Amino acid sequence: MRHRFIMPAAALILGALAFSGCLDEKTIEIVLTGETYADFSQDEDNANWTNAAVIDVAQELRDILEDNGYSVDDIESAFVTSVSYGVTSFSQAHDWEIGGSIMVARDAGAPVTAITYAAQSVQGALGQKIPAALQPDAVDLMNQALQDFLDGANPVLTFTVVNSSVAPAPSGADRMVFDWRAWLAIQVIVTETVEVPDPF
Repeated sequence: MRHRFIMPAAALILGALAFSGCLDEKTIEIVLTGETYADFSQDEDNANWTNAAVIDVAQELRDILEDNGYSVDDIESAFVTSVSYGVTSFSQAHDWEIGGSIMVARDAGAPVTAITYAAQSVQGALGQKIPAALQPDAVDLMNQALQDFLDGANPVLTFTVVNSSVAPAPSGADRMVFDWRAWLAIQVIVTETVEVPDPF
């Protein structure tokens, strides 16, 4: 799991701008946009398999805040904006076409479908970042986990690949081997007090 956050240029300019004359303190909202991701490694001899990756939401957000010089008290809100997937390693002699879904569960709760993929070429996804439609129930579950973190909880999300089809069919003599990644885009809104020119 990794994370990367970018502060918009407008916020950087506002925070760095030097003023002359009278200054006034203002509280502004800054939107930090970034990603966290989970990696899955496949080495399969049949079409039906599952593979799970755990995201410690609380620790991820703490790391993100620390990397950007903020604390939990600075956060106004946090929410998921999008999800995508792609293959990061594949070097077999022929392609595979896979279909299935990625589920997400909160702590020990029941899983819900996050995304589905159908007739996806493994070779065609190599080096790609393919946008996927994030299902509403998964959005609600993940956003609630983010809110629970802001309220003092330590939520953990488990993402599980549930594959249901592969063509051609793999076997013990012709195993399907590749690595892939699911990216989760998150926005965090923080507040910061800055000095701005007093026009009066």
